[in-house]
Amino acid sequence: MTATLAGFLLWGGRLKVEMSPAAPAVAVASPTPAPSAARLQDVSDQFVAVVDRVSPAVVSIDAIQVVDGFQHPFSDPFSTLVQDEVFVQEQRIPSVGSGVSVGSDGYILTNHHVVNGVREIRVTLSDNRVAPARWVGSDPASDLAVLQVAAGSLPALPWGDSEKLKAGEFVLAFGSPFRMRGSVSHGIVSGKGRQGLGIADFENFIQTDAAINPGNSGGPLCNLKGEVVGINAAMLSKTGGSQGIGLAIPSQLARSVFQELVKKGRVDRAWVGLWVEPVTPPLAAQLHLPRCQGVLIHGGYRSGPAGRAGVQALDVILELDGKPVQDERQFRTMLATLPIGKPLELHVWRQGRSLKLTLTPESRASDSLGRPARGL
Repeated sequence: MTATLAGFLLWGGRLKVEMSPAAPAVAVASPTPAPSAARLQDVSDQFVAVVDRVSPAVVSIDAIQVVDGFQHPFSDPFSTLVQDEVFVQEQRIPSVGSGVSVGSDGYILTNHHVVNGVREIRVTLSDNRVAPARWVGSDPASDLAVLQVAAGSLPALPWGDSEKLKAGEFVLAFGSPFRMRGSVSHGIVSGKGRQGLGIADFENFIQTDAAINPGNSGGPLCNLKGEVVGINAAMLSKTGGSQGIGLAIPSQLARSVFQELVKKGRVDRAWVGLWVEPVTPPLAAQLHLPRCQGVLIHGGYRSGPAGRAGVQALDVILELDGKPVQDERQFRTMLATLPIGKPLELHVWRQGRSLKLTLTPESRASDSLGRPARGL
């Protein structure tokens, strides 16, 4: 009988050898081979190709903000002089940011906070040409702005679809951190849909660990195809430098705002005349929803677009313009990109059944009665 040595036991002062039947051979998985130098070089070459493609469309923005200078000696509360009788030296405060060409005719997209309140704007192109920039328009709600330069053949980058981004996907951040022009960092998408940060009215940020520092604001966040999937906007930091939490405005919102600013110099947002609230699991069960999703209609204007479409209180919006509504945050962001005056389909859940309604958004400036528009 075939046997293997199983162990040794001390038995009555003598060494007893215990034998056991031979165990079947166990297949041992081979260790995963380390990436070869060739494979790593392929990845490196892909990064280099993206940088070569994107860098010519990235600019550095130098903005000069002019404010009142030092406190004059007559500014105490007991002074008999009024402000108009005192003149002070203006103080010129330089700041730096980044921008990216995403349209023809020299249009450059950047952050609103980069150019807000400035008097002079100059851009430095990738070939070190310096050109004055014309302010086209800003949208503080999304923290985006558009400039224009007469810089000849300034290349424009294609847009990517931020909705298709996945956590873990490689991205590259371009810009001028700490005035270091032509900088690029790489990382991954750390998360999507970051909100509640108090940075902008419409917050649906892409989170990335690609290094974003002061001066990167307004630069592009690109995928490995060289497409713009976001606009670098902010970082979360306790030190003033990158701590691995950078935030970018998703391209779906940035592209819509860019087109509006180029066309009209402002953004007229869609208004449907509703108040909504989140759908919680207990509420979903109470309303017999197939799953917890959408937004609950708390109320709205009867004469508004949603009221005229037949929307009622306690309806749950499941789809807007053919796209599923997951939660209140996403719904607000979807409204921000809706075309005004174009009919769209609204899929709602009402008393245990689904309905399809036709909704035509209006401008947020005022409702059909001329009153200031409130709600969403």
